[in-house]
Amino acid sequence: MSLRLFFALYLLEAGIFFTLVPWTRVWMMNPVLHHNMVVAVWADNPFVRGFVTGFGLIHLLVGVRDIVAIARERRTAGGQ
Repeated sequence: MSLRLFFALYLLEAGIFFTLVPWTRVWMMNPVLHHNMVVAVWADNPFVRGFVTGFGLIHLLVGVRDIVAIARERRTAGGQ
């Protein structure tokens, strides 16, 4: 049960990260993304930022679904 809970918490944390970071200064000033000019132009594309944000939203949805499932299981196990 605790491994599943830690995985759900990881999904929530990664979801928040991937949802917010592409629209912050951290993304714009990242030396890894801007080391090569081709990668820099690609990383600054709004479509790529939207794709990464969508990836983060999927992580958030799956994390919330898992947390709700864990809470339901605990509630039914505690009532028996």
